[in-house]
Amino acid sequence: MMKKLVILICTVIAAVLIYFYGLYQTSKIAEGFPVPVSAKLSESSDEKAYEEYSWTLASEENGLPSAYLLAINLWGWKKVDQMGAQTTYEKNGEKIDVVSQTDYLFIGKRE
Repeated sequence: MMKKLVILICTVIAAVLIYFYGLYQTSKIAEGFPVPVSAKLSESSDEKAYEEYSWTLASEENGLPSAYLLAINLWGWKKVDQMGAQTTYEKNGEKIDVVSQTDYLFIGKRE
């Protein structure tokens, strides 16, 4: 009985880790900031430090999906400000602005 419980707990932990780390890739402009693998890069600029994505789960009315918000937190980013559709996250002194609009996701590095 105890062995089955340990196996079940390990399986659940592995599934959660695969879900939250396997469905996201790291941003090219902000090392360690998760970007959904289903989001398609439409424009980026290393010089201006931003990325724009086409992503069907992005919404201005409903904000970012709960699973994505949880992934951002699990990757160590903390929400520090929100104004309208723009949310600012911080990790180790680095700030990132995320804008969610209908089918559109913007990720920009804040100077």
